[in-house]
Amino acid sequence: MRIVHTADWHAGRLWKNQNRIDELQAVLAHLGDFVERERVDLLLMSGDIFENQVPTAEAERAVSTFFKRMGQAAVPSVVIAGNHDHPTRLDTWGLLAEFVGVHARGLPRRRDRGGIIEIPTRSGHTAVVAALPWAPPGRVVEALTLAHDESQARQQYADGMQQMLDHLAGGFRPDAVNLVVAHSHVAGAQGSGSERVMTMGDEWMATPQALPARAQYVALGHIHRPQRVAAAVAHTEYAGSPLALDFGEAGEEKSFVVVDVAPGQPPTVSRVPYEGGKTLGTWAGTLPELEQQVAALAAFGFLRVRLTLETPLPDLNRRVRQLVPNAVVVEAVVPVADCEPEGSAPGKTGAAGTPVDQFSAYYRREHQREPRPATLELFTELYQQASTE
Repeated sequence: MRIVHTADWHAGRLWKNQNRIDELQAVLAHLGDFVERERVDLLLMSGDIFENQVPTAEAERAVSTFFKRMGQAAVPSVVIAGNHDHPTRLDTWGLLAEFVGVHARGLPRRRDRGGIIEIPTRSGHTAVVAALPWAPPGRVVEALTLAHDESQARQQYADGMQQMLDHLAGGFRPDAVNLVVAHSHVAGAQGSGSERVMTMGDEWMATPQALPARAQYVALGHIHRPQRVAAAVAHTEYAGSPLALDFGEAGEEKSFVVVDVAPGQPPTVSRVPYEGGKTLGTWAGTLPELEQQVAALAAFGFLRVRLTLETPLPDLNRRVRQLVPNAVVVEAVVPVADCEPEGSAPGKTGAAGTPVDQFSAYYRREHQREPRPATLELFTELYQQASTE
């Protein structure tokens, strides 16, 4: 049986005022070409299909067009909700999507109520898929524990995830290909910084040991960096996102997973790079240096520019984007001494460096830890928008 594992499409994502639906359509077209050409038997999509719980019409059209193509190619699909998806909306969408061979699960279910999906494939083998969509902490952890004891709540969440996975794995069959598809943060996985911050970190995680050892392959979604979870007994992979969703993912080779497996046998796993997504890059230097690099920087799809200035330039955004229109983030670094009000002492109020530096200092003071890269990215984006307005 040949299986393709994909995840984290985030259809409809508006990123730094850039609508990326054309990129997503391009990578899905490439994925569809591979599935048809290689006669894939089953497609697993492990969550975060959409960016928002109420997706745009064009995002829904792009997703539906892809699965219609899969149905025409007679390739069944299993699709689960991620933390960005609306679970009941996905369940409702799945009622119609069944006509093109899509088995959609929006909410975690018992194995006798749809948590286990059995799919005969044209390979002659049956796939038994344990489907575990995103399980919000509030659904897994008791409300009183969640409110009063954070460490106990985190342990309760990890225990609950293991119990759900153990229950689903009870439906595996020795004569079938046994698979898990889940949307979760597993301890030890390395994020890219573009995942939703409130669902990352040490707060709400499953453990690698919770993943069923009886599974022949575990298809995970939620982490955007493609990677294998080496600590799991079963072969476990995060497919990663098909598009680089923020500058923390610049340089990552985005890919989907191809799994060849037969009942009772270990899988053969490989990756195929996506085609059609734009590259992200970061450039730093002075304004004269930027003027000399314009031609080379045009090769990037989207660019973050960090300029070192002798004095502040009020129209910096406009000047940079005239030179490099693909610059979606423009940051200015001005020496601290040049920013100090007259008469102020070095290191005092007004001399804390760039706005990002000041925000970082505030964050450390309030939370006693360093801000995440995604938090700094969001602050920079909001600051630039406010400055422009």
